Amino acid sequence: MKNRYFLIHLVALGLMAVSTRISAQTASQVIKITYPESRAIFQRENDNTSTIYLSGSLYQPVDSVQARVQAEESGQGTNTNWVTIQRNPQGGIFQGALRAKGGWYRLEVQAFIGGVATASDVVRKVGIGEVFIITGQSNAQGFQNYGAVGAGDDRVNCVTYDNSTANSLGDPPAPTFQQLTATSLIGPRGQSAWCWGYLGDLLVKQYNVPVLFINTAWQGTTIQNWRESADGKITKNLFALGTPNENFPTGMPYANLVIALRYYCSLQGLRAVLWQQGEFDNFPLHSTRKDYADNMQYLVNKTRVDTDRYPAWVLARSSYNNGQVSQDIIQAQNDVINTYNNNVFAGPFTDNIQIPRFDDVHFGNRATNNPGDKGLNDLGQAWFASMNAVFFSSSRPLPPLPQPTVNVACATANNSITLSLPNLYNSYTWNSGQKTQSITINQPGVYRAVLKDKVGNTYLSPALDVQSPIQPATPTISLASQPGTVVANQLQVCADSSLSLLANTSANSTGVWSVSTTTTVSKAINLNQSGTYSVQAVNVYGCKSAQPAIITLNVRPKVPVPSIEQIGAYSLQAVLPTPTGGQPDLFDWRRGAEVIPQRSAVVKVVVSSNYSARTQTTYTLSNSSTLTCYSDFSVPKAFTFDQSNGGLSVYPNPATTGSITIETIEDLKNADVSVFSLSGQELFSTKVPSLDERKAIDVSGLAQGIYLIRVRSAGFDISRRIIINR
Repeated sequence: MKNRYFLIHLVALGLMAVSTRISAQTASQVIKITYPESRAIFQRENDNTSTIYLSGSLYQPVDSVQARVQAEESGQGTNTNWVTIQRNPQGGIFQGALRAKGGWYRLEVQAFIGGVATASDVVRKVGIGEVFIITGQSNAQGFQNYGAVGAGDDRVNCVTYDNSTANSLGDPPAPTFQQLTATSLIGPRGQSAWCWGYLGDLLVKQYNVPVLFINTAWQGTTIQNWRESADGKITKNLFALGTPNENFPTGMPYANLVIALRYYCSLQGLRAVLWQQGEFDNFPLHSTRKDYADNMQYLVNKTRVDTDRYPAWVLARSSYNNGQVSQDIIQAQNDVINTYNNNVFAGPFTDNIQIPRFDDVHFGNRATNNPGDKGLNDLGQAWFASMNAVFFSSSRPLPPLPQPTVNVACATANNSITLSLPNLYNSYTWNSGQKTQSITINQPGVYRAVLKDKVGNTYLSPALDVQSPIQPATPTISLASQPGTVVANQLQVCADSSLSLLANTSANSTGVWSVSTTTTVSKAINLNQSGTYSVQAVNVYGCKSAQPAIITLNVRPKVPVPSIEQIGAYSLQAVLPTPTGGQPDLFDWRRGAEVIPQRSAVVKVVVSSNYSARTQTTYTLSNSSTLTCYSDFSVPKAFTFDQSNGGLSVYPNPATTGSITIETIEDLKNADVSVFSLSGQELFSTKVPSLDERKAIDVSGLAQGIYLIRVRSAGFDISRRIIINR
């Protein structure tokens, strides 16, 4: 084999930037999905369903959170109805799970406040489909500039993490994904789309579900390299002997595979490990059938021990190198495939594909279109043919593992927050550096932990976006009708109404109202009883303000309903049964259903009808604020207009006191009122500037007897005989 084909001379792609989904919230944002990321694909089970575990940040207190998936395009999935994934979420975070069928979806959430869907968020392009880890040597890893064809379907995706030069033994960063283009690096090591983009398109077309590839293959590796590195040994690179790079990096090549199994398989699930290797065990090593089969089975078993799970494998039957093939290698691969209950399946037989090869061993797509020129496409087609309906029904996929729950609680002093994780795991590593199950924080920021179980499988906690300040400020109180305008600390309402108040708090806080012996958590509250009330601000993390805002409410007694009396030919009077305690007392009058423009206790009426009135009383507090309250309308009083008096009524007649009352049907201006003796002598005279209601006339200076009283004004001149008898 010529070493030039195995020189590492490819340009590495830069690590993708951390997703912007976990970022500071906008001013009006209530809910935000922080997991999963766009293009995340979760392994479906054999019934074509899977669980999407989702979580996110809440920036205001909410009642509940619902979620659903909707197909990105018609026919690309089965829409679900809204499902409540969490009620009364606490701590500024929501978590839940949603079951759906295979497809390519928009993941949507909505938050309810006061029973109303108030806010929403969406992550585009989240899938339930097929997840594969590719491993082996160069015909699995791939190369750039070999004519690889990118996936044409948007639903074929890959991991973006690049570990091809760093060879880190640590966990990858939080996962990000991209559509598989021709030149994509299929994280952590795959170079180009190779045959996998073509295979992905075929799988998507056949099964109508998205596909995710993770590539841990390493060029120039033998089965011995994989076994030795799986045992923690340093292993030799046969094609770099005598050079500074003759040893594979510590843990490699197996480390990438087991990290992918423990990390991506935990988060996304897995259909199978796709193995393409054997060329170097044929030439130059000439491995025996038994050695290769034993090492291959050991590697399969080791992945199961190291994950405490049972991943399926698909083995390509591959040995072609430099024009030579090996039946021993092919039979060794078949031996592992045919082992009973091994969850290992037959991949493609590749020794007869693209002969001659693009170079001595590797497939490639030539620019020409002669038979055999599209070796990578032919390889993808062969993989597709091997992954038939029997494989998908017989292999045992690994579902994604549940996301750990995080509990958020405010400390006693209300100026720090404790984040706690379940005690089911062996290790905890927070992005803030702590390695304890619980941490206490007093600074804003995004906090997330990486957890590991007893065998090292990795779990990501939900991300908590802590906003400032951790302890909310003391709230103010305003009328709900005038938000933001702070009310006085003494308020009053009428007995038949309530006071709607609003706690003015920061965006991520609400109010905790002290009402009698209970508390009510809400920004708004309605009060209808006298008392002293207080409200503290409490934010989504459960922290309360240092001081409450306090108001005193005075609920005024019910205003008494007046009764209506007729006190003159043209006069009705509203009479209160008890004092109101306020002043002044005015009255609203109605004639039938029509309001008449008179406000005093006594009103002049000249139309036959039913009349009613209600009391209007004004109260004043010590802070000079006023409040007007109303009674109900009285029982209607029937009034019948009397035409017999000719337009002038004088009473009482006879007068037994020193006063009489006069009323005129018309409203008179500058009326002259005179009293005469029967002989015509004027005994008394007064001018009334406005005679529009009854008028008392003082006749105490007249002796007993019979007199004439005359009322004159423009167009009006009427006299009546009166008797004074006392």
